[in-house]
Amino acid sequence: MIMDIIIVAISVIILLFIIIGGYTFFAACGRKKEYPWTDLKAMAKIPAYTSYCHVIEGSLQWLATHSPREISVTSKDGLTLYAYWIPANNAKGTILLAHGYRSTMLVDFGKVLDMYHTQGINLLLPFQRCHGKSEGKFITFGDKESQDMQCWLSYHNEKLCRCPVVLSGLSMGASTVMYMLDQSLPDNVKAAIVDCGFTSPAEIIGKVFTDTTHLPSGLFIRIADVFARIFAHFSLYAKDTRQSLSKNTLPILMIHGKSDDFVPCQMSIDGFRVCTGDKKLILVDGAGHGLSYLKGQPEYLDAILDILDKLN
Repeated sequence: MIMDIIIVAISVIILLFIIIGGYTFFAACGRKKEYPWTDLKAMAKIPAYTSYCHVIEGSLQWLATHSPREISVTSKDGLTLYAYWIPANNAKGTILLAHGYRSTMLVDFGKVLDMYHTQGINLLLPFQRCHGKSEGKFITFGDKESQDMQCWLSYHNEKLCRCPVVLSGLSMGASTVMYMLDQSLPDNVKAAIVDCGFTSPAEIIGKVFTDTTHLPSGLFIRIADVFARIFAHFSLYAKDTRQSLSKNTLPILMIHGKSDDFVPCQMSIDGFRVCTGDKKLILVDGAGHGLSYLKGQPEYLDAILDILDKLN
């Protein structure tokens, strides 16, 4: 009788762990209804974005006056992905910008689009898979997104122009870019700019899990990884920015806000320590997640301009 109770109790515990691990995967990676990014009145009612409505409004106005061309590619796993292409007059290069997790170019790059464009830089602005018009059921935290960026590079070089390219990303977009740095890249890719990227899918999901539940994440993330392999065909442990950065050959600017409570600043510090090649790290006092550009001028701007000078 006692043994039966023990077996039932163990079975219930195992089932509970599986349920929590599965929920963690679907909550972190599954596609969800997006914020109404272009509806400023609706966005103003969302506490997390109330203070950023002016950034979104500025992005919308800037894009409207520059008539972005919508383009598309097919990913390696058959998804149709979309982007905006905004060429500059007498362009000296292109910047390929990867936005962050459940975000948009309107928020992540709203304050820098004009700066890049006035510097004579073409803008290639993808909607990451599972975001915006781009297809996809699951976000892979930079794993398959880094392959998608390769597709955009091929499209750029074959159908748009063969000018020098800078890779740039914020948050998940930064990790997406860093995961590319140990891959074979076209020879016109000249530099990278990465802002507040995380080390690996497993570590950032585990960090958020612990912050939310106050439970140790290890076993739950291992179970979530099984769901990731089955449903999204990737592993939460397959990518790590430290491994990619240790093989980097591009000039790279790394940025992180010291007050980032979502992606720990230490993740960029750890990556910078093992990064090879020409590198610079800017840690911005008082900047939260993704807010370094707003807090760190002019140091942030000067460092970006130094990177753009490498296109000459």
